Amino acid sequence: MKMKFIRKIVLASIFLFSGIFANAQSQAYFDALDAYNSGNKEAAYNQFKNLVKAEPENDAAYYYLAILSEDFLEREDNFKKAIALDPGNFWYKYGLASDYVNNRDADKALELFEELIKENPRKTSLYYDVVNLYIAKGYSDKAMEALDRIEGQTGKSDPLAMARMQVYMQKGEQKKAFEFLQDYYKEYRSPRLACILADYYAGLYQEQEALKYYEEALAMDPDCVEASYGAAHVYRAQGAYDLYFKNIRDFIKSGYVPAEDKVKYMQEMLGSGQFVQVFAPQIDSLMTDMYLSHPTDSTVTGFSAAYYYQTGQVDKALTVYETLMEEYPDDMGAAFNLCLIYYYSEDWDNVVKYTTAAIQRFEEPLDFLQLRGIAFWRLGEYDSSAEDYQTLLALAPKDSAVSVSCYSALGDLAHQAGDPKQAYRYYDKALRINPDYAPVLNNYAYYLTNGYTQPLKRPDATLRKAMQMSLKTIQQEPDNPTYVDTYAWLLHLVGRDVEAKAMFKHAMLYGGKESGTILEHYATVLQTLGENDLANVYFKQAQALGTDE
Repeated sequence: MKMKFIRKIVLASIFLFSGIFANAQSQAYFDALDAYNSGNKEAAYNQFKNLVKAEPENDAAYYYLAILSEDFLEREDNFKKAIALDPGNFWYKYGLASDYVNNRDADKALELFEELIKENPRKTSLYYDVVNLYIAKGYSDKAMEALDRIEGQTGKSDPLAMARMQVYMQKGEQKKAFEFLQDYYKEYRSPRLACILADYYAGLYQEQEALKYYEEALAMDPDCVEASYGAAHVYRAQGAYDLYFKNIRDFIKSGYVPAEDKVKYMQEMLGSGQFVQVFAPQIDSLMTDMYLSHPTDSTVTGFSAAYYYQTGQVDKALTVYETLMEEYPDDMGAAFNLCLIYYYSEDWDNVVKYTTAAIQRFEEPLDFLQLRGIAFWRLGEYDSSAEDYQTLLALAPKDSAVSVSCYSALGDLAHQAGDPKQAYRYYDKALRINPDYAPVLNNYAYYLTNGYTQPLKRPDATLRKAMQMSLKTIQQEPDNPTYVDTYAWLLHLVGRDVEAKAMFKHAMLYGGKESGTILEHYATVLQTLGENDLANVYFKQAQALGTDE
């Protein structure tokens, strides 16, 4: 069990007039001190640096120089020089000891703190300092002695109780630690201690005892989110789902819980399969509570919008991002996610609208250009689409992935515009960058078959080239029905229909039945092989689906 340090050591500003530095000082010293007290640390550092050169016996100047230095070794050296000049000065030793703590050198820190305690046995704050160090070093007995000293001077308190518990845990006396805490809790109740005891019993599967403490914590503080969270999971383990959701809602709605912790929790919940299906309305309500608690947090909005989209609540998903964009128009991630939702919804007009706004706003619009290029394409605005891909090429000339994608798209657009020669030029450029890029290889090969209305007895140079390209694609993705269709159709065009039939049967197993073009090709092969009845079945299915040609 981890416990926080009782108190963090922070050096305070020490002023000359507090009586710490009683020796008469020069005007240069006062000028440096004025710079320090006014917050001009750089000027103060330089002035004290010059001062110790001019006044090498000035212990106070070394002290301030130590405080102002950003280098640990330099700080240590200056603290030691100050201590050497005035060994009895409490603040010099305390400053160096604190610096050792902050730089995780517990042994040197302890040496100085123990020396300070001998010199100042009634200074309670020093015992707080050494307790942390004793615990860190595993000196359990010394830690207990220090705690006894503090408690004798200040009385009992929650931080001291937690420190004692930590020492017991360090000694391996877990049972004794919680027995001590139970006894302490009877006299000094607090929500935090109740939650610690509840967590302990929950870990022992003593659920009713755990719930008792969680409920006591909530009675003391109805907003104690640790108690709500712990109780929720006990109720879930017991199958009391109404109480689980009631309590976990307090966790989700809490303003004290970081947004990323809530998202992580909901992600884990959504991964629990059947639970999500059974309690879909409650989970939907939790998602809404989380979003309303953090309506402009990009982590929450992104997760919420994705959830709404995946559960068919597209309008809610769009509202989340549109609201976020109104609040944070410079949030590039949110802008892209908004465009993606419109993209997946095939709302091409809005894809163009929002990507255009993003392209005008952001300095690196590559992803938005790509989305807009696709949207223009789907709207039939081929020239505008081609312009976006040309712009992409100009913006990222050395990005091979972008170049291949753009040349591929430009080739498809050129073919769509009825310019096959230009299409092939773009495809060749793409393949010079990546000779194995399957989408280009497939489309190139398939388009080369245009104009062949009858099978050839011997493949000519064009079909041989097409077959070499198509073969590469099915070697990479043997179950891709589109790639299999291209190769099978080429087999038909060179008179190898028996092989083509086998390929088409394979394509049918992996989604080929959903494409009218593939069904029509298969039917043609079956007809060529004399299987007319089966061919007619597939021709009718192809006609019902429609073809791409």
